[in-house]
Amino acid sequence: MPTNVNYEYVAATNKYENAKTDEEKVIALQEMISTAPSHKGAENLRKQLSRNLASLKNKIEKKEQIKKKSGHAINIKKEGAGQIVIIGETNSGKSTFLTKYTNAKPLIAAYPHTTTKPEVGMLNYGGANIQLIEIPSLLDSKETGTQLFSMIRVADGVVVIIKDGNIEELKKIIKTLEKKDIYITKQKPKIECKKSEFPGIFFINEQNLLIPKKQAQEFLENAGYKSYTVILNQKTSMDDLLLLINPRAVYKPAICISMPFTKKTENTNYLNIPIIDFNNEKEVRENIFKILNKIIVYTKKPGEKTDTNTPLVLNKDATVLDAAKEIHKIFYKNLKSAKVWGSSKFEGQTVSKNYVLQNGDVVEFIL
Repeated sequence: MPTNVNYEYVAATNKYENAKTDEEKVIALQEMISTAPSHKGAENLRKQLSRNLASLKNKIEKKEQIKKKSGHAINIKKEGAGQIVIIGETNSGKSTFLTKYTNAKPLIAAYPHTTTKPEVGMLNYGGANIQLIEIPSLLDSKETGTQLFSMIRVADGVVVIIKDGNIEELKKIIKTLEKKDIYITKQKPKIECKKSEFPGIFFINEQNLLIPKKQAQEFLENAGYKSYTVILNQKTSMDDLLLLINPRAVYKPAICISMPFTKKTENTNYLNIPIIDFNNEKEVRENIFKILNKIIVYTKKPGEKTDTNTPLVLNKDATVLDAAKEIHKIFYKNLKSAKVWGSSKFEGQTVSKNYVLQNGDVVEFIL
């Protein structure tokens, strides 16, 4: 054991020694790197920890590739405005949620593992359809776990189902996902790495480093970043650098739904995840749509009523011109301006084709 280590490093070391899987070892190693002494005497220790982490990551990646080749992939084509997966422990109420909020009719029963395959339904929000997929509670299964985690990785977001506001259930699911490099409580680090013609690591916005500069340079060099300029656009800890070098890390927006088995749950948050009671239908639908980070825009023809049945689903910051592109290339090529109801200063205001639309706006195109 190196000298001058703190309690957190010792705890992480014990966790590593007692780890039963490679994924658990990775998490423990990350904690060891994050809490390792920063003095010069521990330089070799930090290098060895970085090498061990890289080796384990490669081992896990190779195993995942073998499983993909040998297993049967579960592919569900994305439809509607976006695809969101529903996850939770067995008998947490996932099928009940899917039944209430979509057109799906999954089997609901009191015994565990009722859902044995993904169930698909469409949720309607403001005329837009959002695809919801219930994932079976088999994420720890050697036979199907890899395929189910793959579905989560490609989805646009996650709905976590828990019973009676049980935060421990939520924590367990977060931990399970992070073992597979899926993060629902964190965002991708705002750090840019640009290849440099000069050897070594150079930092821009160095004041954002929360660890010694030499330690950060050493860590990145050991991870294979030999000649890079690193732009730190946020306060940067060792945990952020660990995420930066992780090629498998994906970040998914999420909400949590509390199923009221014995009690109603008041709306709250855990970290950055909203926790909403199952019966608060308006908030549930709104927050599911927010996951997609998009807006709904309605159209109308001159002299006619607004078409609320087939809205446009656009990225945030979309313009009138972007909306025209979604309809037809003729609109896009011939568009002169538009009238907007909703976010404009007055109803039916004529705006330019570069006008930025807001959620719920109504647009009438002028060709």
